[in-house]
This record gives sequence, C-alpha cells and structure tokens, in this order.
Amino acid sequence: MEKWDSEANYLIDPTTKFFAHLDYRCLAFRNVSCSADIHLNYSDLIVFLFMLVMSILTMCGNMVVIFSVSIFKKLHTPTNFIILSLAVSDFVIGAIVMPVQCVMLLDICVHHAKTLCPVYHFISTIVGTVSLYNIVLIAVDRYVALCNPFFYLAKMTVRTMLICISFGWGFSLCYNLTVMYIGSLKQQVGNVICLRECAVPINNTWGLVDLIFIFIIPCLLIIILYFRVLTVALRHANAISNTAKLPVSQKKKKSELKATKTLGSVVLVYLVSWIPWYTCLVNIESLPNPFISITYLMCLFFSNSCINPIIYAISYPWFKKAVIVISLH
Repeated sequence: MEKWDSEANYLIDPTTKFFAHLDYRCLAFRNVSCSADIHLNYSDLIVFLFMLVMSILTMCGNMVVIFSVSIFKKLHTPTNFIILSLAVSDFVIGAIVMPVQCVMLLDICVHHAKTLCPVYHFISTIVGTVSLYNIVLIAVDRYVALCNPFFYLAKMTVRTMLICISFGWGFSLCYNLTVMYIGSLKQQVGNVICLRECAVPINNTWGLVDLIFIFIIPCLLIIILYFRVLTVALRHANAISNTAKLPVSQKKKKSELKATKTLGSVVLVYLVSWIPWYTCLVNIESLPNPFISITYLMCLFFSNSCINPIIYAISYPWFKKAVIVISLH
C-alpha cells in the first residue's frame, strides 16, 4: 500500500522503503525513456559481450579453485582457505552480479519488477566488502608468515582462519544491511546516486563513515603490510640465493616467498581495479560524464574476479592438476 509524503510531495512505495530501486531519475540522467523496445547501442553491446564472456570465465575459473581447495585435503591450509573465500565471492560476482548487469544492459526498463536493482545492489555490496576483507586477510597472513613464522605455525591454524573468514562474511552482511537501512530511512528526492540505471540512496554522515572504514583504512593497511612483507621477502630471497644447498627451513622460506609473490599479484590486481572504482563513486557528482566512467570502471572492477584464477593457474601446480582431474570426470 502506498502512502503520500507531504514534504516531498510524491508517493512512497513501501517495497522501495528498505532498499534502493531503479528510478526514473536515473533514466532522465541518461536522457532515455521507457518503451517496449530494447535499448542497446554499440557501446552497450560491447560492454554486454565483454561482461558475458567475463561472467563465463569467472564462474569456470573460480569453480576450479573452489573444487580444488574443498576436495583435496593437501590444500587445506590457512592461506588456501582465504583463497577459497575469495574465489566464492568472485564466483558470486560472475554468477549473479555480472548476469544482472547484462540484463540491465539489454533493457533499462526492468524497473517494473522492482527487485532487480535491490538484489544487484545488495549482493554486489556484500561480495565487494567480503573481497576487500579477504585481501586484508591475505596481507595479514603473509605479514605474520614471513615476519613472525614461529607464531604463525603455532597460532595460525585452519580453525582460526575459518573463524576469521566466517567473521568477515557475517560482518559484511550485517554492515551492508545497516548501511542500506540507514540510507533508505530518510530517502528524499535527489538524495540518490545513479549506478547506471539503479538509484542508490545516500546518507552524507554514514557515507563518510563508509569511506573511512571500508575504503581508506583497509587500503592503507594492505599497502603498509605488503610494503613490510616485500622488504622481508627480499631479505629472505637474498639469503636463499647465497645458500648452495637449501636446508629444510630454507625450503620452507622459499615456499612462503612463492606464495607471497603469487598473493602479492592478487593484492596488486585488486587494488588497481578497486581503488579507481571507489574513487569514481566518491567523486561521481564532479565527473563530466559519470555514466561512461561508471560503465568502463565497472568492467575494470569485474575483470578482477576473472584474473585471480589466471594468476593461480600460472603460479600454482595444484590448479593445473585440478583442471586435469575435472576434465577427466
């Protein structure tokens, strides 16, 4: 049942009270109108094909990672469970977020369902926060493994890591539910930003909190930890190169260095794709053509989920073995 907002002078649909929804203001922003026709220009067609291919590759690549770490007991290590958690969030992006975006590219008038944008926004924010949390965990894991190896072997067990990962997923769910509720609690005309066709309500106070704790602090922590990790890794690499015959402890360090190099690539790719996207959202009102900027930065952001399995395929022999096992079955 709808009710009238006397201050804003417009009807409020209770189905849009809690979540954001596709809004006519975003259609007006693109200077288009709804009709029975499919709105698809050449630029959208390219983006559509790109996201379609990326969606398939992302699902296939991350399914191999999920299958490998879940099935093979030899891969049940704390570090690999972080990789598993990251693969799950990437798989969700490829299986749900990218296809929904493809649907909206085919038809911008899907607001008649009034569920597509809420689902898209809700899932994308959750997996985005979880992915960032996983990257922070990777940085912490590598820092402790290289800078305090005895503590790492004694305290960083599989059980401890699973607790940390579960906390990340639970925190992301609760945090984003809170943000979306507060953002919609006092929704007013114009108090939204347009992520392509989806109108997302904003709250200035909570937006500042979100910027600090979900963007600035995690990124600074990742950069500081990995700068320290690279310093220690270079020192260990020099020590190993000066050793003619590697003892067991040196072989362990070499293994940790290889893992650090691989996961460092994952961290770097994530930051390169994530920081421009979030920076664009923060400055969206000052961009000369925000729609085009969001479109291409969205492609960059999504590509990160597809690149991670490629990094594992290049660096980890177990990934290649898992591909062979899956192909044989």
